[in-house]
Amino acid sequence: MKIKEGWIRIFGLAMVWALMVSVGWAQERAQKIAELGSCPLESGKVVLDCQVGYRTFGAMNADGSNVVVMPSWLNGRSEDLIPYFGEKNTGHRLVDTSRFFGVAFDAFGDGVSSSPSNSKRQHGPEFPVFTMEDMARAQYRVLTEVLHVRHVHAAVGLSMGGEQVFAWAVLFPKFIDRAVPIVGTPQVTSFDLLSKQIVIDAIEADPEYRHGRYVTEPQLKLANAIGTLIVTAPQYRNAEVPREQFAEWLKTVESPQRQDANDRVWQAKAVMHHDVLHGRTIEDVARGVPVKFLVIVAAEDRMVTPQPALEWAKAVGAETYISAGSCAHLIMNCDAEAVSLRVERFLAQ
Repeated sequence: MKIKEGWIRIFGLAMVWALMVSVGWAQERAQKIAELGSCPLESGKVVLDCQVGYRTFGAMNADGSNVVVMPSWLNGRSEDLIPYFGEKNTGHRLVDTSRFFGVAFDAFGDGVSSSPSNSKRQHGPEFPVFTMEDMARAQYRVLTEVLHVRHVHAAVGLSMGGEQVFAWAVLFPKFIDRAVPIVGTPQVTSFDLLSKQIVIDAIEADPEYRHGRYVTEPQLKLANAIGTLIVTAPQYRNAEVPREQFAEWLKTVESPQRQDANDRVWQAKAVMHHDVLHGRTIEDVARGVPVKFLVIVAAEDRMVTPQPALEWAKAVGAETYISAGSCAHLIMNCDAEAVSLRVERFLAQ
């Protein structure tokens, strides 16, 4: 009887421990919101009731030297970044949380952090235009004021997240040691500007948009289709969608997206304003930043032109990887293993 009771007690303790681990794991990945009061912007305007969403993964070590930040991409959220953190090597993991303390950030305009869609005092068209550097400054405040981080080992980001990584490196060169922009750029090109401008024009021309003062979320079929058109190379799209399935696939492409229409416009404008050079050459700015870089681009990218990032890498002698995958900007769709291998190796150095 005593033996049986002992096993019951051990089993009960094991269940409690498993529950604690499960709860801790869930809280670790849970959506958190940092209340920052007011966030001054590069334009001189201010985001009122400023909020920044974030999620944490793993544990910070005793000296706080293992922090890795990852900002969200265009029309993405921190929840989309969850698969890139973990203790298991999944083939697409970028941050090993058995070793690093990861912080995933929601960028301004994603509907979680302060955005036109969720601001009460600056709702819709009243919300001020922001930049990548504004995003990085707000994220820096979360790290220093809320999480009490004194230094960052690395910043890793995909697409617009990679553009925020360039902003991080230029704004806080002594706060961050390593930077990994993936299909990002230090400065948008004319082609990049065109790709964003036509999406903005398609949204603003939609009769349901009503100059951003809509009551019902507009469907934005044309804008959605344009976004899909430029995000991959033609051969990838042709292989993924047989011609006879096009009509059905187009319905999916044109269907309403998760992101609020004004939020999409404001983030697209942030991409169009992106320029960490501010009138200087890539060589001058890059050589003045002591941060160590790993630059990853996609050769066929039609969303973000790879050349400026490659010029930055050349200026500082940074390690580079050029993906030849036909999924182009969606680099993690067909070249995740190669990207993951290089990022994890770089972070571990």
